[in-house]
Amino acid sequence: MSGDIDRNQIDSEGRGRSTSKGDVPETLKRRYYLDERGGPGLGFYADARIQTAAFRDQGGRLTSPRSDPNAIRDMAAVAQHRGWTVVVVHGQADFRREAWLTASALGLEVRGYQPTERERQELERRQAALARKAARTGDERPERGREARESAAAVRSNMRIVEAVVRARVGDRPAQERILSAARERLASWLEQGARLRAVELGRSQAQPDSHRSRDRQRSR
Repeated sequence: MSGDIDRNQIDSEGRGRSTSKGDVPETLKRRYYLDERGGPGLGFYADARIQTAAFRDQGGRLTSPRSDPNAIRDMAAVAQHRGWTVVVVHGQADFRREAWLTASALGLEVRGYQPTERERQELERRQAALARKAARTGDERPERGREARESAAAVRSNMRIVEAVVRARVGDRPAQERILSAARERLASWLEQGARLRAVELGRSQAQPDSHRSRDRQRSR
């Protein structure tokens, strides 16, 4: 077993990066049971009763007894968390392949594996999937939620203004409804596309029909 651990590994390449054992994302600390016993470095155990660590942390080196994609994903997350921009992979071909795909998708330069053309295509798909996930996460941030609520409120405010102007300037009722329906669709489309909208401030005189303005001008003469 120890031979397998020695073979399957991700090493930090370069200086000036964190190689502190246990310096990992908080999500991994909550997901795994950590134990110094059982081998070199800090062991990360998926279950309290299991005897073999999913992977071990030796500071500048992360090792695993298997080519488990879940463990490799978390090892790559540790490397990214520590700022390892270049890593070297060793071990079984399946381990090196998965480590190359996972770490490369996170933006790390991976040495120690020569990918095939199909594996490069797989990498592009993984990178696209990560980009979509990041976009969804960004949309769910509180500030984005606040912006969405503000835009929705602006739409309601602007529609009230549009309706007031249309009712005042357009005498034909069917024509009014066509114009208002088109305006609602346009504003809804902008919202769906993520546009940020602001409420328009409109003076009362701008909503007056031309006949009212004409009478006002006559009174002022």
